[in-house]
Amino acid sequence: MTDSAATSLGGVPQAFLNLLNAEMKLGRELFESLTGIAVPDLTRSLHDAGKRLRGGCCDIPPPCWVPQPLGDCVSHVCPCSTASLRLIVTNCDGYAKRQVAVEATGNVTVSPPQVVIPPLERATIELSIAVPQGAKPGETFESLVRIHGCREYYLRWTVRVCNNLGFGSCRDSCHEIAVEDCPDLIHHWYDHFYCPRPCPPRPKH
Repeated sequence: MTDSAATSLGGVPQAFLNLLNAEMKLGRELFESLTGIAVPDLTRSLHDAGKRLRGGCCDIPPPCWVPQPLGDCVSHVCPCSTASLRLIVTNCDGYAKRQVAVEATGNVTVSPPQVVIPPLERATIELSIAVPQGAKPGETFESLVRIHGCREYYLRWTVRVCNNLGFGSCRDSCHEIAVEDCPDLIHHWYDHFYCPRPCPPRPKH
């Protein structure tokens, strides 16, 4: 059912689902009381169907002109250890090299901060946070990581201090995040016509 059809019908689809749900629940309880046999509860499927009728079945991603989210990354390390985050960036352009720059807030070391990636090849950019020896368990260090390439991306990185396990040395932590840096050349139904499509100007050879 389309959104326009659901809107024209008002609350009829949801009312029908509520009635069907009540009838199924009554029949299930009656059957179980007479036979002692448990029947699977199907009301969850009806509830999910009602949510799809109310809110639609498709999620719209962020607009192309805003930085694209890469999610959240949480590292658990002990005091006096190092938390590392490796960005594996792929240049999806098959004909031109691409310059990628990375910056991060907080006391984060980025190595290298800029890199030029040949066509269809990858490069690794490593970020690290050194946790001081006096850090207390539960203390957190947060950083917003931004990647500037063909498109803009961002990642929230949280480093949380945990207890030393008592093995005589602190633990290090390292995560890897894959970044497919590709131009969005496909026009989707949810796009605006003025949304820019190509990558930024290519660096000179």
